[in-house]
Amino acid sequence: MAEPVSVTTGTLANTSLLAAVVVSLFPGIDAGIVMGAFAGAVVFILSAKDISNLGKAGYFVVAFIAGMAGAATGTSLLVWLLPSHIAVTPSVGAVITAAVSVKLLLWLIGQASNPLALLGRLRNPKGGAE
Repeated sequence: MAEPVSVTTGTLANTSLLAAVVVSLFPGIDAGIVMGAFAGAVVFILSAKDISNLGKAGYFVVAFIAGMAGAATGTSLLVWLLPSHIAVTPSVGAVITAAVSVKLLLWLIGQASNPLALLGRLRNPKGGAE
């Protein structure tokens, strides 16, 4: 049985997709990166739990911008991690960057309550005594 989709959700999805298409029309902006950032932001929003709709909209915008801005960095990281016979395009880097960036930022914000514990974990990742 199909899930019901409200008019608001459909309108929001259509507006978001239209905005992504309009951004890709500007010269100098790669349409693949725009669509990759859009897809990554959608993946993040679909995986987000316990967040209000307004919060999801805000996180969507942040993830989309992070995917656009960090596509080259994400691509470079994937090229470094994956075997050399696998070709990675900037649009794939945008998908990964958009999907992971907000999750990483939220985790770092959560760690800010006890920065000494985070530094201790970075210095000694195995958890043993120094």
